[in-house]
Amino acid sequence: MRLFLRLNADVNERLREKTRYQGDLSRCIDEALTDTDLSQLQLVPARPGKSTPGLTAVISMGADAQLRSTARERGCSITVLANSALHRWLWQNS
Repeated sequence: MRLFLRLNADVNERLREKTRYQGDLSRCIDEALTDTDLSQLQLVPARPGKSTPGLTAVISMGADAQLRSTARERGCSITVLANSALHRWLWQNS
């Protein structure tokens, strides 16, 4: 599944830094979404800058379904939930 995201500047920078040395951007995003308990995650406000480019990641159908259903259940946007999951995953795995 293709997922278009605008990431917070700090998350975008850290993710690109990590993938520069460890591989695929999409794989990292998918891993962050599947390894994080999205229903219990503390939400980080989405504040993507206008200068922050959007990105398209290819994620598993399971990660996409979980992301969309949890965002609906929690009443938040996919962008907020994905940014929150990536923020937690990147700072825990650094």
